Amino acid sequence: MDKETLFYMSVDTLEDLKPIGSIFDLSGKVAVVTGTLGLALTVIYRLAECGASVVFGARNQQVGAMVEKEMKERGLRAAFKQTDASKLEDIHELIAFAEKTYDTVDLVVPIAAVWEARAFLDMEEETWDRILDTDLKGQYFLCQAAARSMIRGGRGGKIVTISSVAYRADDVAKMAMMTPYNAAKAGVVGMTKGMARELKQYGINVNCVAPGGMVTPGAMMNGVRTSKLYGPEYDKDLMKNGKETPVAANPDEVALMIVAMCTDISNYMYGQVINVDGGSQFSFQETPWA
Repeated sequence: MDKETLFYMSVDTLEDLKPIGSIFDLSGKVAVVTGTLGLALTVIYRLAECGASVVFGARNQQVGAMVEKEMKERGLRAAFKQTDASKLEDIHELIAFAEKTYDTVDLVVPIAAVWEARAFLDMEEETWDRILDTDLKGQYFLCQAAARSMIRGGRGGKIVTISSVAYRADDVAKMAMMTPYNAAKAGVVGMTKGMARELKQYGINVNCVAPGGMVTPGAMMNGVRTSKLYGPEYDKDLMKNGKETPVAANPDEVALMIVAMCTDISNYMYGQVINVDGGSQFSFQETPWA
């Protein structure tokens, strides 16, 4: 086959391409998000900025109402429903609220999470249950309820689960102390792959974003609780070793990838894990020897 024919065959493929701007247009889509502050707040804002109507749920009624008011003042479509992401009844009510408010569900991003740095030998059942119930069970059943809604609607959809680099035990360097969180976020990765295999037949893409460290209210409060338990020596080690761990100063660094995975960008992706972590697994060259 001559080069001219090959050229025109390639050019012909350009005719069917969507304009790049329309790839990020989520107008007419309905997104469900859990969480209100930090990463969740940024994702809510970015999804709504792309034109989606966003329903979001979290435990704190006051903060949720404040976020809803902020979004509406910015001219965005968002509605809050008080939700405990660890409780199945609340999860089902959140999806029902989305259907009642905006008729359908197209996108779901289960961000709500809890964690607590605690030595493995000190871990108690209550803390284990609280972390696993929210970070793994809660994600599983929210995705299930959302997928049922998507299938009823017959429009397919996108599920973007939220793991963490903790799934590969990549926490603060030389610190660890996150075993329940490690277990939960590793479970999210396995869950994502299993869901992706089952839900493709319904036109639903399931993928996962695994953030690294971020400056968020949750991260700051977690450090306060652990500091009280272990004292100034813990703070000293955390400060020293934390310098080796990349931390996003703004959670938008992660939110942008999550939102991208809610668009047509992920149409040909199934069960993938995207690490957005500032390269935490690498040791970067610092001197330009070239």
